[in-house]
Amino acid sequence: MALYMLFLVGMGLYYRRFAQQSMENYFLGGRKMKGWMSGTSYAVTCMNADVAPAYCGMTVITGTFICWWYLSRFGLALMIGGLLFAACWRRLKIFTSPEFYELRFGGAAAPTMRAWVSMRSAFIAVVAWTGAGLLGLTKVSEALLGWSRFETFLLVIPIILVYVVLSGYMGVVMSDLIQTAIMIGSSLVLMGLVWADFGGPTGLYQALVTQFGEGVVSWHPPMSHELLGVVGIIAWTMGTAIGYGGDVAPMAGAMEGQRLLSCRNSREATRMYVWTEIVLFLMLAVLTLPALGAMVKWPGLHDGSMDKELAYGLLLGHYLPSGLLGLALVAMFASIMSTVDSNMNFGAQVFINDVYRRFIKRGAEMAHYMGVGRVVMLAIMGLSLAVALQAENVIDIAVFMLGLSSAELTANWGQWWWWRFNGKARLAASFGGPIVFLLNKYVVFVHLIDAGQDAAYVIVLSSIAATCLLWIAVALCTKPEPEEKLLAFYKEARPMGWWGPIAQKAGVETGGGAPIMHGLGLALLGAVAVGGGIIGFSGFYVGRWTVALVGGLVALVLGVALRGPYAKYMRRVGVDEE
Repeated sequence: MALYMLFLVGMGLYYRRFAQQSMENYFLGGRKMKGWMSGTSYAVTCMNADVAPAYCGMTVITGTFICWWYLSRFGLALMIGGLLFAACWRRLKIFTSPEFYELRFGGAAAPTMRAWVSMRSAFIAVVAWTGAGLLGLTKVSEALLGWSRFETFLLVIPIILVYVVLSGYMGVVMSDLIQTAIMIGSSLVLMGLVWADFGGPTGLYQALVTQFGEGVVSWHPPMSHELLGVVGIIAWTMGTAIGYGGDVAPMAGAMEGQRLLSCRNSREATRMYVWTEIVLFLMLAVLTLPALGAMVKWPGLHDGSMDKELAYGLLLGHYLPSGLLGLALVAMFASIMSTVDSNMNFGAQVFINDVYRRFIKRGAEMAHYMGVGRVVMLAIMGLSLAVALQAENVIDIAVFMLGLSSAELTANWGQWWWWRFNGKARLAASFGGPIVFLLNKYVVFVHLIDAGQDAAYVIVLSSIAATCLLWIAVALCTKPEPEEKLLAFYKEARPMGWWGPIAQKAGVETGGGAPIMHGLGLALLGAVAVGGGIIGFSGFYVGRWTVALVGGLVALVLGVALRGPYAKYMRRVGVDEE
């Protein structure tokens, strides 16, 4: 652990000179990132403090089909982001994603949306998830090291501040690459130790089937399940995929746009999403599969007589000797610190660019903005500490905000794909959508409609549909954006979809919905390929050789077969021209 902390400080000092040269170097790594670097960094950033106990806790309730949880949440969505939107975002050459709103819209709606998204990202999403990460850090240190919260913060926070403040975004990404290797390595060791305890994959399979039946080693979820049934899988897949990619500063992962915009070109930006999916799913697979051994060792985790989220800690304590336990502990610290450092750097970036430099102080020296950025990082850390000390209520608020923001998802596609979508429609979706969600949650589905046990899914999906109708009506009943604004945006971004009169004036042949459907088809096949690999890997771990073989073949055959269509599609949407 000491070596790891010293390494982070050394990295901060190493990249300090590069970071100080410009704002782009400090916040975007000079826009020189390859897709695999940004994708790996984003994947490890998604691994916040609650992932290990939460996902391992879900594994001991479900079994090997736990993989469908993260396949449904991220599989199709990330592919859509990469194939349909990444190139368009990167073409704009913007410094932060909220700048988009003043390129796409005119009038008061544009600065309103830019300021709102920036403040929402920097001081709601970033603060909430950073606070959650710090809280998770204290849970690990208290349980395994006996440190108090104060002692944990006293050691860790100065180190995070040193390497983030000194090295900027480049230090964040490079440390993320090391943290990924540590996390995967420690999880592979734990997987091997569980295998050794049960006599290999077949022994683990027999132990699971003998104690719990065939259901826990199934490669697919059952039709109905208390935690992960088919209805839930479909709802999660649709709920996360709809609207994805049209906004790269979402409440659940606000730093996504920073990873995309730091890529050296639009082709690498597309690859960023693919790498994110592959690396994230690999990390989640090697993290969750050892928990199958915990089901057998502690049956109370499965039947509910023990707290299921103790599974990960019990595994570490039972299987890992002191040296390897230190490696696992460093991996846990790494995952949490990755989220914290990414949040701080991104939060400072959007506040400086989209609030301070845009509305408060224009035309100042770079050194002034860099200094303010460091102050904002300190402010974010201070607010996040307050969250960590009063976490339950604030995190509940943050999770509630995710529900509020879900209603506007379709507008994220509308603003890219339809020329008639205007600033008033954007405001209707962003501020009217949450009202629709609240009405559904507290009035319609409480007093008027009984949706049964699937009420949570129905509320979100019905809010998405109602908000979609709302912004379409507003767009059709109000004037479109000025033609010169739309023409400038179209020439710069070259979006897909229904831009008929604008595309004609730009002298471009638009394919309408055909490129979108083509991209969605490729995204679906890409998600199936990655999913096949993960399902095959899960089958291999428990000795289900047929599942392992079929899943591996699906991943291999589709992966090879998609290379040609993917390259052709990239040329069709103009990526090779850059």
